[in-house]
Amino acid sequence: MKTRVYTLDVHLEVPFQISRAVRTEKRVVIVELDEGGRVSRGEGSPDPFFGETSESIEADVRSALDLLPDDPADLETLKTRLDARFPHGAAAACALDVLGHDRAAQAAGVPLRTFLGLAPAEAPPTSFTIGIADPGAMAERAAAAAAKGFTVLKVKLGHGDDEAVLSGVRERFSGTIRVDPNAAWTPEEAPARIARIARYGIEFVEQPTPPQDIDGLRRVRERSDLPIVADEAAVRVHDVERLASACDGINVKLQKSGGVAEARAMIARAHELGLRVMLGCRAAETSVAIAAAAHLAPAVEWADLDGNLLIVDDPFRAVPVVAGRFVFTDRPGLGVIPA
Repeated sequence: MKTRVYTLDVHLEVPFQISRAVRTEKRVVIVELDEGGRVSRGEGSPDPFFGETSESIEADVRSALDLLPDDPADLETLKTRLDARFPHGAAAACALDVLGHDRAAQAAGVPLRTFLGLAPAEAPPTSFTIGIADPGAMAERAAAAAAKGFTVLKVKLGHGDDEAVLSGVRERFSGTIRVDPNAAWTPEEAPARIARIARYGIEFVEQPTPPQDIDGLRRVRERSDLPIVADEAAVRVHDVERLASACDGINVKLQKSGGVAEARAMIARAHELGLRVMLGCRAAETSVAIAAAAHLAPAVEWADLDGNLLIVDDPFRAVPVVAGRFVFTDRPGLGVIPA
């Protein structure tokens, strides 16, 4: 049994800007386990908002390789160990959890979605994200996404004239539009902002206000013309309960929660509480991380899994996207192969 942990620089096709940051490249962490030629993989993609760097993730993954159980199928032990080492979840735990799920499904000889009991259910279409730029550039990117067959867009807001942006995008895109200010609005201003953009046919607003202010989010939801989805505020399963009366849905990200196991628990609890669920990703992830979420996507209502589609140098292939839809293969586990 051989392990390998390494960093990988990936580059975005266009500068990706949200309300609090802009990036053109990202360094992700890949962990691989080779057991007689059967290679299992996981990935950690850092987010400075949660205090992560590629260096911290790499160090955490290396220090926790001994948490992998001898039995590939013993995912319960893996989760118990990861929860003890990484009680707040996050990307290092995600990398090892994803590797564990890839390993278990490969050992069973089935794709991960089959291993999870989700095949042959259909996954929702993934949205394609339009980062902040001048309104003309955002409209052009929306048109390009439509030409590729995407039927859902996530449009980043938080800088400039939201109405000018959405007017231009709507002129070039007739499908579903979701918006994400990435917590840039205050609870006081958010309802009026939402009211002004509702006429552009917006499906929902994601995390309009600071994530620590749950009462503020609740007030926004009570006054909002559109559904509200929590993202940065929804990290682990214990967050779901406190968000239930403050939003209409949550964005579950494997990199936030700590992997597939915690994400499944969050999805189940959200559905019990009447919340809808979106599976999301970070701005740049390779097909390793995206595949893990894609295999889980049949369990949710919405998908925003385009992190690998935003980069130009993904070294892996796993679950292709055609016209916004995941195309699953019969390869076992995540189905990852070199590009």
